[in-house]
Amino acid sequence: MLKRIKIILQLLLLQLSARTQSIPFEQLPFTNPLLTEFDSILHEQARTFFKKSKAPGLMIGISRDGEKTFYSYGYADSASKKIFGPGTVFEIGSITKTFTANLLLQLDAKKIITIDNPLSVYIPGTGINDTVLSKARLKQVANHTSGLPRLPEGMDKVEGYTMMQPYAYYKKEDLYTFLLRMKNLKPGNYSYSNLGFGLLATIMENETNSSFESLLEKYIWKPLGMENSYINAGKARADTATGYFYGKPASYWVFDCMAGAGAIKSNAIDLLKYLDAHINPDKTQLGEAIKKVTEPLHTISANMQIGYGWHTLENLKHRITWHNGGTYGFSTFAAFETLTRNSIVLAANSSGVNAALDKLAIDLCILLMGK
Repeated sequence: MLKRIKIILQLLLLQLSARTQSIPFEQLPFTNPLLTEFDSILHEQARTFFKKSKAPGLMIGISRDGEKTFYSYGYADSASKKIFGPGTVFEIGSITKTFTANLLLQLDAKKIITIDNPLSVYIPGTGINDTVLSKARLKQVANHTSGLPRLPEGMDKVEGYTMMQPYAYYKKEDLYTFLLRMKNLKPGNYSYSNLGFGLLATIMENETNSSFESLLEKYIWKPLGMENSYINAGKARADTATGYFYGKPASYWVFDCMAGAGAIKSNAIDLLKYLDAHINPDKTQLGEAIKKVTEPLHTISANMQIGYGWHTLENLKHRITWHNGGTYGFSTFAAFETLTRNSIVLAANSSGVNAALDKLAIDLCILLMGK
């Protein structure tokens, strides 16, 4: 209880300090040329976003049938007044899950992993007849219908844990111990699971004897020419944004076995290459995996479905395929639409502004689709 009270007090103090750092929209630098009607509408939507959030900066990347446009507002770093550029690296958060799912399907196609296999095949200490872990299959983990919880219990109890680095010290052994102690698992319904995608990456590492990052490099980043995407903080580029947690600089998250849930760092240039590959799958080496990864598999609500990692929205003029992300320093959104051949990526360097960023992203998607 005392620990919980201490954390709440820390958050309240951070919130109070954050209020003093807001900059009026009219004083923010921006790169929007304001030459077209689209530019002007986007500018007003960005104004609304900054009224609703305290993010220091915002980057918007748009691809229309392969033609790229980038809009920057505010600062990638408040202290140095560095501008957010299309090459500025940030944490993409849970958009990572779409990469994890794509990689899983590629390894399945190569028969290195079988997505129809139950979890019990891949967890040390279990057999295929394990009464709990045999209930869910890898493909159910990849579309959030495995029944696995959002996070494993006890993450905050592992040695070294800190509030600002929740994933850094959680190891494979901790994950296996949690899974082997599970008393029940009920697959079938949609239930978003960071644990599940961390587990998928761990399984892929085990089955290939390669790191998750090296698998991403081999199967996705290198084929698509994504030269500024990475996981290991030691690979950080000079042009890197600072993330903010309630107005204070936040270190990038470090991951161990949970990397598949949200460990990737990238920039708007690389992410548009990735999104455009989903619009033109046959022009890439990832074609078959992309076609499968975006296929809706499970209905979440009247207007939303889930594929492998990717979600879809059906109540717009056309179906958009999307995922958002959030860390303690960044809020992000990525989406594409195949009929109009548009894709979009947004990043704000602040935690807790996902609702405002999601609203901005959907509004821009509607604008791009001409609804």
